[in-house]
Amino acid sequence: MSKQRKQAKQDVIISVSDQHLKKIREVAKRLRKAGLEVKDVLEATGTITGSAAPGKINDLSSVSGVAAVERSRSYQLAPPESDVQ
Repeated sequence: MSKQRKQAKQDVIISVSDQHLKKIREVAKRLRKAGLEVKDVLEATGTITGSAAPGKINDLSSVSGVAAVERSRSYQLAPPESDVQ
């Protein structure tokens, strides 16, 4: 029997199209059905943050009301006292 490894979810930022800003919560509901684990619905900026399995991210861009899907990026700065600056 082989065990399938569960892929880590990828954090994403969803931009909602201008035409759907007033219905951003409905867009969030459709994104949930498409596989997004919604973290925040930011009405003031027209964005929705959350995470999804890597295989589902492309599906999110086809949800009605979605203008763009971006994978979140992170970075780590070296401490101020480190040699690398």
